[in-house]
Amino acid sequence: MRITFFASRLQTPASLSLRIRSWGRTAALLTGLLLTLLAPAANAALKFAIPPFLPQAEEEHAFAPLVQRLSEQVGVPIEIVTFPNFLAFWQATRTGSPFDIALDSAPVSDFRVQRQHWHIIAKLNGTVTQSLVTGPKEVVLDPSELINKKIAVQPTPSVSALTLYQLFPNPVQQPILVFKDSNREAAEAALSGEVDAAIIPTPIAAGYPALNLVTTTKPIPFLAVSVSPNVPPAVVAALQKALLDLDKTPTGQELLKQSQLRAFVVANDHEYAGDSKLLEGTFGY
Repeated sequence: MRITFFASRLQTPASLSLRIRSWGRTAALLTGLLLTLLAPAANAALKFAIPPFLPQAEEEHAFAPLVQRLSEQVGVPIEIVTFPNFLAFWQATRTGSPFDIALDSAPVSDFRVQRQHWHIIAKLNGTVTQSLVTGPKEVVLDPSELINKKIAVQPTPSVSALTLYQLFPNPVQQPILVFKDSNREAAEAALSGEVDAAIIPTPIAAGYPALNLVTTTKPIPFLAVSVSPNVPPAVVAALQKALLDLDKTPTGQELLKQSQLRAFVVANDHEYAGDSKLLEGTFGY
């Protein structure tokens, strides 16, 4: 009985061949389905986020050619992502950063490193400061004179707003903040007399010689490019090289000028460590 039972389980060569062919067809179907599901992800463009340093339409015009150049150099599709204002930018950033690459201020760059495990690969050469300025008819010698006066500024986490709170640390002795969507709008509000003062990046203040300087904040590292941990290492290396090579060709130099950027140099997470402390008190930090 044992022999009869065992023999009944044996398969003939023909049945075994049929089963193998069936398995092969099933495996082929599953492989095809898997490749179909993975294809969109493999071909999906990397998203490069640019905070609202400029009005959105102007920023897209200024930065899109630069991002396109990087895409060509890296060999993968890269799309620019812009925002109407810093509130929209911060909402997207603090809730997970649904993009792959970002050009950020020092505080937000360090925030991505500390909270979201991104890595800094390049930065604009040098440092940057913020300037507290008044309109042509306003003569102010000390920031304290602007308590309870209107000051135009981009909302947090713009560095302008973050440093403004350092200039006025007492919560009951602060200016009246008038939020603007771009640094240019803040400067023009002071220029027109809509507000008593504005705080804007010093390089932008230099473009408005009619504004009066009250004070300049201490320097912090300039803008940095960081990448998500989801970006493949080979792509990261290619992107870093493309950024560093921009100022080595006339085309790249022109693209940097159009985007109002300096040359990029190598940078790492350590250089920005601690800068996210400026975000303390910011909603969502």
